[in-house]
Amino acid sequence: MTPELKAKFTPKAAKKPLDLSQQYVSACFSPTGVFLLAGSMEGQVGRWSLVPDKPEPELVEKPLLTGLTSWVSTCGCLPDGKLAVAADSFGNLACWSYCDDATEPVWKVENAHDGWIRVVLVSPDGQNIATCGRDGRIVFWSPDGKKQSEIKIGGDLSEMRFAPDGKSLFVGSLEGKLSQWELAGATKLRDFDAGPLLKPDRLQDVGGIRAMAVSPDGALLLVGGTQPVNGGNVQGKPTVLAFDVATGELKKKTELGAVGDVYVTDFAWHPDGCWLVTTSGNPGQGRFLCWRAEDEQPLSETKLSNCHAIRQHPSGKWFALLTTNANSNGNGKVVDKDGQYRGNSSPLVVMTFPQPTIEAGK
Repeated sequence: MTPELKAKFTPKAAKKPLDLSQQYVSACFSPTGVFLLAGSMEGQVGRWSLVPDKPEPELVEKPLLTGLTSWVSTCGCLPDGKLAVAADSFGNLACWSYCDDATEPVWKVENAHDGWIRVVLVSPDGQNIATCGRDGRIVFWSPDGKKQSEIKIGGDLSEMRFAPDGKSLFVGSLEGKLSQWELAGATKLRDFDAGPLLKPDRLQDVGGIRAMAVSPDGALLLVGGTQPVNGGNVQGKPTVLAFDVATGELKKKTELGAVGDVYVTDFAWHPDGCWLVTTSGNPGQGRFLCWRAEDEQPLSETKLSNCHAIRQHPSGKWFALLTTNANSNGNGKVVDKDGQYRGNSSPLVVMTFPQPTIEAGK
């Protein structure tokens, strides 16, 4: 690793973290980059507009989008630049016009799944919305909320991604199962072995697939999680498995931390050929890393408390991270000046790279 390369991928904080009023666990940018949306643990979707013509990113909070019931662990935007979809842990799916003042959904499907919807995705062509969850189904919806079809796979489906050409879908579960499905015939193309990310333990089965990404050329599939060493208070090294999509072969297994760092939680792609990775472990343990699949060690790493999600702005010039407030051990010992238990929140960290390479709108 050259000093020039390390400097290129060593980010800096653009400004003081934005102190959010509640905990947010999922995020997405609108296609034009004008809005940032985030799903909260309280059944709402936060939204912030980007102030134009500022030397550094500046976000202005807008009214919360309402209509869901519980933990909003997944959200995404349609390519029309107007509509966003999100789903919650009670199995509800909803869609909003996020540019408007209205906060209620334009459509909503209650009990779209039997229980927790883990992922909602918009297909590359914008014509389909895919959801998956703990009921073991992938369900496809039209942009107006009408159910089109489904694939029954089984297990607690925790992650999925479209292939860049939109013709197939990768799906993984908390049981460590990983497969690729052709959409035209709803047939399975291949299985991948993600066994290192699961441990059957006497207390509970722990691990599973917690993050997923596909390289822009569709050749490499990344899945993230941990290599568990125990149940209960899970301990394990955050781990990335890199698979060759064409053959299903495991090309590389990379550990990105110590036992207490536990899970890889999210991936994002930097157009200069680097993966942006977040981890979350023991209370207060979390990191943001810049890592290339061909390297053993990350190009850079930044300590941040319990990172949930990372999203790069469409311009490529900056990115946003959802983290957790410091001292978030949740055991009742952290109180405010009035002696009251202080609930957790999600500081929004905005960071930039010193040498962005693409211009907005390209």
